[in-house]
Formats: sequence, structure tokens, C-alpha cells
Amino acid sequence: MSLTASGQSERSASRSNSLPQNPPQNGHSHSSPINSPVTRSDAPEYARQSVIGLATIDRAAAHHENGVLDSHTTTDGHVHQNHATPNLPPIAPYPYLSPSSYGAPHAHLQLSSLLDPSAEPSHILPRTHDSPHGIPTVSGSESSAGYPSPANGILRHQHPAPLPHHRGSFSASMVQGHGHRDSSSTTNGREEAIHPELQGFNSLYKAPSSNCRYRLLDPVLPYLQDIIPGSVAADLLDVYLTEPGSSLFRCASPYILTRIFRKKSMLHETNPRQTTPALLATMLWCAAQTADIVLLHVPGSRAKITNALYDLATSLISERDPDRWRRAHGGLRYESDQPQPLPYGYSSALPATTETNEPGGVVDDVLTFILLSIAVSGGDFKSDCFKWWSKAIRLMTALKLNREDERCPATVSPCANPLCSCRRDLEAESLASAEAREERRRVFWLIYCLDRHLGLSFNTVPDIPDSYCQVYTPLPETIWENLDTMSPSDLPGRVMGPPTKVTGTGFFEYFLPLMAILGDIIEVHHCRQHPRLGSLDDSAAVSLISQQLQNCELSLDTLAREADASSADYNSTSTTNQSIKNLLTNISLPAPSNNILPPPSIPAKDRSRLQLVSAYSTLILHVLHVLLHGKWDAISMLDNSDDWITSRDFNECASHAIAASQAVSSILKSDPELTFMPYLFGIYLLHGSFILLLFADRMPQLGPNQSVEQACETIIRAHEVCVVTLSTEFQKNFRKVLRSTLYSVRGSSPTEWEEHKARRRALSLYRWTPGARGLAL
Repeated sequence: MSLTASGQSERSASRSNSLPQNPPQNGHSHSSPINSPVTRSDAPEYARQSVIGLATIDRAAAHHENGVLDSHTTTDGHVHQNHATPNLPPIAPYPYLSPSSYGAPHAHLQLSSLLDPSAEPSHILPRTHDSPHGIPTVSGSESSAGYPSPANGILRHQHPAPLPHHRGSFSASMVQGHGHRDSSSTTNGREEAIHPELQGFNSLYKAPSSNCRYRLLDPVLPYLQDIIPGSVAADLLDVYLTEPGSSLFRCASPYILTRIFRKKSMLHETNPRQTTPALLATMLWCAAQTADIVLLHVPGSRAKITNALYDLATSLISERDPDRWRRAHGGLRYESDQPQPLPYGYSSALPATTETNEPGGVVDDVLTFILLSIAVSGGDFKSDCFKWWSKAIRLMTALKLNREDERCPATVSPCANPLCSCRRDLEAESLASAEAREERRRVFWLIYCLDRHLGLSFNTVPDIPDSYCQVYTPLPETIWENLDTMSPSDLPGRVMGPPTKVTGTGFFEYFLPLMAILGDIIEVHHCRQHPRLGSLDDSAAVSLISQQLQNCELSLDTLAREADASSADYNSTSTTNQSIKNLLTNISLPAPSNNILPPPSIPAKDRSRLQLVSAYSTLILHVLHVLLHGKWDAISMLDNSDDWITSRDFNECASHAIAASQAVSSILKSDPELTFMPYLFGIYLLHGSFILLLFADRMPQLGPNQSVEQACETIIRAHEVCVVTLSTEFQKNFRKVLRSTLYSVRGSSPTEWEEHKARRRALSLYRWTPGARGLAL
């Protein structure tokens, strides 16, 4: 008998009413995470059962009459009792949580029981009569085809109280107030509800899952039956797969920066990519934030559904979180912050282990933490993303994603080290293994890009030094999507480590080089603020980074020659803003690149993406120049305590800030809704605007300047559009600051001093001084 089972017996024997133990199943001695309940006659009469991370399961009305005592074993091996729960059938864990699914490092997930139509019915949601496994049976007359208002409704998946180590539902306290659950699901799927006012609402969220058109979602459908219908889940997956800027009515999710997995693999009709339910739920949650779907436009529905999907995603990933485990002699032990009556025992839901026996996982888990970090950092509570980000970094390191292509220095292969990567290279590589390794590379480079982006946003140093990056650059998007048709000899040569030149229109082809250079700038910036090393001369480092920026600009110019950009529009804005440099001395504007029309053989869709990539990359390059030569903190820039305005660095910084405003004007012509990269765009627009705020603030002393006002109006418009596309508080506040500054230029008012203090208060929320956290409020 396992330690878990023996611990249960000892605790049960100490009680007057002992609980019978479940016998081992399938020859394993480990107990199930949730065991069968044991009937008690003295328990109160309720009809509410909650299972953390799973959809709530209703029993027939006959079972509502008998109160029971529900006893289940959590992953820490202890019995928890809910004295207000109905007698429910046992719930078996998904194969993702079974130790047999993690036989070796990087083992593939076992999803045959979910993806094989001939497999035995799932025990996740047992039914008393035949129906598709894990999917409720719904009659054809049910009202789930409509979209009734969710007012006064209650989601059936919400939990009355969270169990230890789990995150409860956001509205659990609201649900508890109802006391009884007076509806039960019959075999034909209809609601026999004592509360008829909830009939239409509940039928919406009990819509059948059998109409989901993507088998990729099969693992997560049993969890979704009380949240969204299967057809809506498929629509959300469509949003996840949508390319940015393709349609105003089918906009891509701002939090999906790029597809890590091949679209062909995800949408395969018979053998889709095996994906964890936690990742699938997180993908749907990200897409539901902004998806233009009818159900989400019903008042209150979007908030309910997104919160329910977040609860589901975090509950599922918490079961797979390596931080819940620690290494001990003899195996992994469960980490718990709850008081335990007996010493910790072993659990049956053991995670995968790495080659060094660290608790690990799979690449899906890293991507789940990344998506949670992105979406949370894009919301109002940005600093809450740190807990997910730190998990992503640690799990990435444990899985050695940063050493995917590490080369063994030994002269003999294989070397004596049993953990060396040279032993893996001896294995024959198939298409599946090649695809899996490329997925790992893409996940690593995505977290690398975000590391630099969040470093600028939150004023932190990079968590992934460039010296750690022993990984080949990702394949171009066109080759990656058609990997199954490519022979190894047709694959292009790749370099090790982060690139610094733009090579195409794919996310990793244009954004990764920019982030590599940004990482160098962040390192230099924080070195300047070091209390001991800050006095060292950094001119050599600045010169090297400037050269990298010039080389990147040349590679972008090569790409821009293929873009369908209007040089006439760009030149017109250049002449309009020419008088801005009259405010300064010895400032010359960078010469605009001469764009030519693309060849007529390029499809319109590709020409549009070329144009967008060229415009956005041009803006980011100018902002990188500003960050390299200028100050990052707006208030320090306005105070000018060190007379920085008279320095050469200011002239260099100001010329690129002016060019950045011109690039914003070009972007607004190409992408009026700013839907191409809304999550990433805001911070670069903000830092590129600080110099213009300085110009506007000095205008009362230097006199009005129409070109400055026009440039500020362009920046204000861009911030307003950004707020519509992806509402962020810092852009709302900065728009007010810049608008108020322009108002002060046009005439004095009795409240001018109060307006000035209000502007300072707004800017003081976001500081980039030493120790400040930027946007992380």
C-alpha cells in the first residue's frame, strides 16, 4: 500500500465513524486525486458539489433527497470532508496528471483515450445513460442556440469554497448564498429546475460540446460544458489563429503575439497536436478577452466567461505546477503551506522530472505560463504577472530550452557525461521529433522577446542573458508551416543565438532582432545606474549598439523596398515637421528611406504585411535610439536638473524622437485601428513621446510652434486609438497629460498651476528612476 493510502487508514481509524478505503485500481497502489464519496446519514441536506478546476457535476433529482458526506483525497494525501455535498461518482484524473504520462524527459502526452473515438468513455463526467464521453446530451429543442441575457444567472462551474492548494471561483461567495442547488440534469439533457428564471441561462452554458469542429479541443471540452458551448470554443480557437490586421470584425487577440505551433498540426482532422487542457483553456481565455463573438456581446457575458476560463486555466495549470513539489531522497514530495496532521506523503499526480530529477513538465506548461503573463501584464493589474512570469522562467530553465542546441566541447562523441546533449544527437530525428524541437526553440525565443519587452515596461534587467542562449534561430514562418513537405536538405542554414538583422515579416524574423538590441540597451542603461560601475566609460558599448542599430536599419530598408509604402506621404510629413528642429540647434533629421513599389507578383496580403512590418519596425528602431541616448524617466527629463538638454546626447535623442513621430503618422495611415501589435506597441509609443512632451512643455518660453502641436496631436490620436483597441490606463493618463500641456500653451488660466500639479501627479505614477517599476502598478 502507498504512503498516501496508509496515511488515510491511520487518520480514518482515529475517527469514530471510519471511512472505508478505496482499493487500488489497475494494480497501482496510489490513491486517486479524488476518491469515491462515502455515504453518511447524519450529514446535512444540500445539493451542491464543487470540484476545483473541473466543471460541476449534477446528479439526478433522486440523489438530492439523501444527504451525504463527501470524502476525497487531495494531492497532498489527506482526506478532506465536505459535509454538504451529494453522493457523486468518482472522478478519474486525465492522463496528463498521471505519472505514466511522463516516462522520460520531454515525453509526449498520452491523449489516445481522448482522441481515439474507439476508446472507452471518459470518467471525467460520468453519465447514467449512453452519451458521448464527457459531453452532455442536449435535446434538439433546447434553447442553447439563442443567447439569453445572463442577468441574475449563475455559472454552474462556480465553486462554493476552494479546497486547499486551489484557486476558487471569483464569485463563490455569491453562489453560496443560494444554499441549495435545485436543478438536476436528466438523461436527455433538459433542466428540471425549481428556479425557472435560471432555465434559459443555464441551458446556454450547457450547450452540447459535440458540435465543436476542432478535435484539438477534445481534451478541454469536458471542462467547458458549463462555461461555453463547443461551437463557441471553436470560434475562440479561430480568433487565436487569426492573423493580425486581417479583419475589423474578426480581430486577432492582442495577447497572441505569434503561433508557436504549426497550424496544420493543430487543425489536423484525425491526429491533431496533443495539447494539455491547461494550455487550451489559457488559449481560449486569451482569445475571449477581445473576441468579437455574439455570445460575448451579451451584457455581462464576457466578464463571466473570461473569469470562468481564468479559473479553469489556473486550476488546471496549478495541478501541473512544478513549484508544488520538492526533491527529496526517494522521490518528489508535495510542497504545502497548509498545516498537516501527519508528515507529507506522496501523491499519485506526480509531475514529469528532468534529467536531474527536478520537477518539470512539458513545453505546453511553459507556454501556458507565458500566455498568462502576457494577458495579465496587458490588463489593469500589471504587476500580478510577475508570479506567472517567474514560473515561466524557472520552468524554461529546468527544461533546458535555452540549451536546446548546445554543442558538446569534447573531442569524442558521446562523451563521458551521461546528461550531455551529444547523446541526444545520436538519435535518428523524425518529422515528429524535429517539429517538437522547433516548438521548444520557438517557445524559448518568445520568452526571450518578452523578457526584453517586459524589462523596458517594468524597468527591470533581463532574466535571460544572451550568453545563456545556445539555441538556433527559429525557422522562417513559411518554412515552419510547411515543415511536413520540406526535406532536411531544403532547410535554410541558421545561426546560434539572437539575431540582430531583420530577415522577413514573421514575428521572430523582425521582432526578435529588435529585442536583441533592446536587451543590450537595457544592460547599458542599468549599468549607468550602478552605484559603483556607473562611473565607468560606456562610450565603446554605445558605439557598438549604434552600429547594430544601423545594420538593422539597412536590413529593414531591404525589406522596405518590397513594401507597398507611399514615399510621398512620408516625405510630406517630413517637410511638415521640418520646423520642429528650429527649437533646437544643430539637429538634423534622418533622411527618409526611398521606398519603391513592390513587384506586382507579391499578393496583396503579403504587401500589406510587408508595409506594416516596415512601418512598426521603423518606429521601434527610432525609439531604440531614443532609449540609447536619452533619459527614460519623463519627470527627470522635464526637471533637467543636470542640464541634459544642452548635451550632444539630447540632440541625437531629439532627432530620432521627431522621426518616431513621423513613423507614427505613417503607421496610422497603414493601420488606422492599430491592430497589428497592440500589446507591444504601447510602451514604444510612450517612450517615443516623452521628448515631444518636453517640447510642448518648453513652448511657453520659446513661443508657439505649429509643427510641435501637430506632432503632439498625432501622438494623442495614436494613444486614443490604442485605448480603443486595447484599453490601458497608462495611455489614458499620458494622453491627458499631453493634451493638458497643449491647452496650457494656448492660453493661461486661473487654474494653470493646479493643472501643472495634476500633470506631475499623473506622470509620477510611471517612473523609470533607479528602483522604480515603470508600468507595474
